[in-house]
Amino acid sequence: MFLTKRTVREAGLVVGLSAVLGFAVNAPLVVRWLKGDLDQGFAAAKTYPGIIQITLAEAEDLFAGGKGLFVDARPSSEFREGHIAGARSLPFATADERALADLASGIGPDHALVVYCSGGDCQSSLALARLLAGRGIKEVRVFPGGWSEWTAAGLPGEAGE
Repeated sequence: MFLTKRTVREAGLVVGLSAVLGFAVNAPLVVRWLKGDLDQGFAAAKTYPGIIQITLAEAEDLFAGGKGLFVDARPSSEFREGHIAGARSLPFATADERALADLASGIGPDHALVVYCSGGDCQSSLALARLLAGRGIKEVRVFPGGWSEWTAAGLPGEAGE
């Protein structure tokens, strides 16, 4: 197939216009990315080497084997409405040094710390995991599916404190 200069020029024009249009439509996201605002949804392995995201199956295995200390990062009111059976409440919004220290002291050597929140777009569990990793807890697991995925799977939950 033989391409003419005109065809190459037109293809270049289409690609160039697409790039400009794509940037124009996504400019706010590009600006946020350049500022570092989009890092909130991630835990960089270099900065937080002990934070591991786990699946529902992994969370269920830790729960069933009694090897996970589940921590609910949602507000207390949501925790009281329902939470993973046996979970502890540590709302990210009100987590202070004392609460973090109390939680850190309650982790047994054979237990994994599993932090969760509502699931979906909720970032409280990841934010709390960062705080805990910053306190020196070596392995923190984040269950991004959270309470919504747990209940959708019909797994054990309870209400109240």
